[in-house]
Amino acid sequence: MNKLYKTGFLLLLSLIIVLTSPAGSASASATVITSSVQASFDLTAATADSTVRARLKSQFSELTALSAQYDSREVQIRTLHDQNAEALNAVRESIKNIDLASVTRQSAAVASAKERYQPLFDQYSALNKRISLLKGLKDKTLNSVLKAQSEAMKLLVQIARQEIRDKEALLKAAKDTRTRRMAAARKTLAGIDRPQSAIKSQKSAVSALNKRLTADWSDFKSAIRKQNPALAGQSLSSMVSGYRQIAAGKLKIIEYEQAVAGVIAATLKQTRS
Repeated sequence: MNKLYKTGFLLLLSLIIVLTSPAGSASASATVITSSVQASFDLTAATADSTVRARLKSQFSELTALSAQYDSREVQIRTLHDQNAEALNAVRESIKNIDLASVTRQSAAVASAKERYQPLFDQYSALNKRISLLKGLKDKTLNSVLKAQSEAMKLLVQIARQEIRDKEALLKAAKDTRTRRMAAARKTLAGIDRPQSAIKSQKSAVSALNKRLTADWSDFKSAIRKQNPALAGQSLSSMVSGYRQIAAGKLKIIEYEQAVAGVIAATLKQTRS
């Protein structure tokens, strides 16, 4: 009774772990080696001759290790993916902010200069209109005084306009630099497209292998329930082969995620230089 209770408890615990895994059941290992599975396998292996038994145990041991490695690499992939997603958002925000402070400062300087000199421009315009209106009068003294005032003010207006042009030139240069740096950063960031595409391809291949693993695992459990060493061996061989292929695929995914991280880091460096 105690043994039955213990077995049931272990099965329930295994189910809870699978269902509550952060990566979700779709990304967890297809093989959940419970005490019940272990016991059935031991009984099946015991019915085989020594050579077959040794091979079965070796395969089962490798299956156990590969299953654990599967989950470990899945966690690593998920961690890298989440880190890259967060870093990608941050670097895109950094690109938007490239030289933004400089452009804002130069833009404010232009606006301030225009506002400061606008009264001078208004006075100069009003004076010239007055001179134009008084042209018909033959008051040479008044015309002479007004023209002198206009000439004096003209020099101040020219200086003011030149200052505004200089500040506008600085603003244009800042905007051009910002545009060029943003374009360069976005070009660098586009380097993530290739590894991201490769990640999708690898995940698709791993998904197909997982479906095969699920079927093989079902066959394996059926074989050990029937205590059929030959069928169990075939299933184990297929699963070990599948897990090896998945391990290689997941290793490539990790490498591609690391490549994405490298591109993001290079882009971020561009935004800060």
